[in-house]
Amino acid sequence: MVPLLRQTPPLAAAALLGDGRALADILAMAGPETAARILVQMHKDLDTTATQLRSALALPDWTAIRAQSHVLISLAGTIGAMRLHALAIDLNAAAHAQDPEQTAAIAAPLMADLDALTALLAARIDGGRA
Repeated sequence: MVPLLRQTPPLAAAALLGDGRALADILAMAGPETAARILVQMHKDLDTTATQLRSALALPDWTAIRAQSHVLISLAGTIGAMRLHALAIDLNAAAHAQDPEQTAAIAAPLMADLDALTALLAARIDGGRA
């Protein structure tokens, strides 16, 4: 059973981070120079996770899905991407259960939100807005 929240279409990029305070607070504490490096590393980590998760979902490779969803739980939660965080938790549970239907139902909105978040961070990096 897929919770209703997870059945909604992907959120607009600006809405992915809620009010944006979690990420803004992390970047403010880090200072401008370190904040830029944090954004670059966060983008790299999310992009790597997306690539590895896509490959794992195509097989499916349950161990890799569990590992990458675990990484995503941490990354999304840290920066306040709470819908993506919840989807990653659900995907992790589906992978533990090795449930292909549940995994497929969660994967599409999760990957859409992950791609949107990665694009949002890339735009912030390219725009010099750390």
